Amino acid sequence: MPRPRLDRQTDLEIPRIIRRAGQRRDFSPRKTRREPLRTDVGKTRHRHRVAQMRRAKRRLTLKIFERRLHCVNLEEKQFSFSWSTPKGTFLLVLSLAIVLGVQPVLAASGMFPKMPAATNVYVVDCQKDSENARMTAWALQGLVNQSFAEAYIIEKEKPRHLEQLKYSGKPFELLEPLTGNNPGLRTLFKKYQDRVRKMIVYDAKKDWTGYLALMAAAQRGGIPVTESVQNDLTSEFNWKGDVADFRSKWTNKIAAYDWALSNLMPGCNKRVIFALGIPLALIDYVVASKGFVFGLDFNADRAEVEKIFRTQGYGVGTSLMGYANTGDEANAIANRYGIGYVVSDLYANGSFWSSFPNKTYYQPPGRAIVAQPGKIYASIMWSDGDNICFDQNPIWNFWHDPARTKVPVATQLSPTLQELNTPLLDWYYSRMTGNDELVAGPTGVQFIFIRDFKEDLFPAWCRLNRAWCAGAGFHAARIWLAPRPSVKYTTYMKTCGLAGLLGEGWSIEAGLPPKIETYGAANEEDLFKQFMSVSPNANAPVFCNFTCIAAGFDKKFGGYSAIKRQIDRLEAAYHGRYVFLLPRDQFATIRNYYRLPPNP
Repeated sequence: MPRPRLDRQTDLEIPRIIRRAGQRRDFSPRKTRREPLRTDVGKTRHRHRVAQMRRAKRRLTLKIFERRLHCVNLEEKQFSFSWSTPKGTFLLVLSLAIVLGVQPVLAASGMFPKMPAATNVYVVDCQKDSENARMTAWALQGLVNQSFAEAYIIEKEKPRHLEQLKYSGKPFELLEPLTGNNPGLRTLFKKYQDRVRKMIVYDAKKDWTGYLALMAAAQRGGIPVTESVQNDLTSEFNWKGDVADFRSKWTNKIAAYDWALSNLMPGCNKRVIFALGIPLALIDYVVASKGFVFGLDFNADRAEVEKIFRTQGYGVGTSLMGYANTGDEANAIANRYGIGYVVSDLYANGSFWSSFPNKTYYQPPGRAIVAQPGKIYASIMWSDGDNICFDQNPIWNFWHDPARTKVPVATQLSPTLQELNTPLLDWYYSRMTGNDELVAGPTGVQFIFIRDFKEDLFPAWCRLNRAWCAGAGFHAARIWLAPRPSVKYTTYMKTCGLAGLLGEGWSIEAGLPPKIETYGAANEEDLFKQFMSVSPNANAPVFCNFTCIAAGFDKKFGGYSAIKRQIDRLEAAYHGRYVFLLPRDQFATIRNYYRLPPNP
């Protein structure tokens, strides 16, 4: 893990580690990624978010289903990882809830560009292609999917790509690859060359020419190409379209982006804006959505970044997608313009997945147990669910671990999947057991720094957040950089509609949902250390959360198996000290113990 550094978290300085985003091949090019970890014995922060409770008029019906779902009395089980509701029972209850109208929330929509659905899908394997060829292939995929989302590219982990595609139910065909160099791009171009009206030549050493070539290609029916890729495609396929050369069009990147603001920005979609390195998998969605994309330094080029963000049309609901060179700290600039983060630089086939209809989802509310002094009532959750790359990759892999059903662990996911990728959210819901709960990562529908979000725009963002969390069926979330006391903290807590929040200290206040501290665990051994850092109180129950950093558990024999080993180790050493619950049951227990009124 990288060395810890001090960052301003609320009005106190706390040790914070910037962790790597992942260990799998998919994540090797990533910048370092965030999750606060306390390096001393004490509290650590980890982000998570909770979705809303059902409307009051549905509560009686929900309670009936809750009793059926929670058929085991939790008070009789001190370690809830030993019980699980049968999957069939859970799905039956979920189906009954939907049929009987227990989902009053309409599908959240309108934040992200959607592509028209196709009846069949054509799959190309680009694993053997060069980086420049992949750049062109992803752009061509996005161009094709602007009309109908029928192109799907495999660039790493073919079994995962195919399993997710099969689950979607779309008929697909694996195109037979051509022999020779860059077989994926050439196979895709052979099929769709008639869609390409223009090639725009860029210089890979002047990255701004590549970004502008992407935007121009998206708007003009073209593809970005290096000179060698252009020569290979035109000679092999006798392509006769127009060619534009961007390689020497501007003297520097600022001049290039100023030109783009005047000439390309008017044709860009204002619901999304992209900051990412190229070439990365998100490119297909960049092109398909016709969003503005840039590769500026958020420190050195801040003035130009802010000039882009000031463009009329951006604001609350606009998502900064990709991952900036400053990582999470891009929020400190974007949030001042009402723009929230949806980390997604390695998110693959976004143009295809966006073509599925939006949906709403349901999870039962929590059930309280009788809390006893001298015990620690803890929940565990995975980190990084706000990052849809993680939702699609390592967290998805974790859910294949046979130990998953043995321990109660919450999984952070992004509420944006309701619109960006409903098959993926369907997949998680279809595999849930009584030991699973889906919650929101920081800070709900988007990752934001509450501290830095523009004051007069914040109430509108909170209302948006509430709607999307409710639509996803989430009951909890990771709060992030919310100074307390402050107007924005109170606004967030009163508006969120969640059963509880995780992170940034313990708080029980009438009229607000409960909030508990979370302890970040960098890896398996650190998880046990964090368990040991929390002491029971003989006079009152202790409530806390542990957040397992996905990157540190993303290895062979990691995931749920690693959590299970450490829970077993803890129970052997201190039998009965800990009671592990899902966050929704934990918050219900807190509310019952402190006799809190219903959520606002």
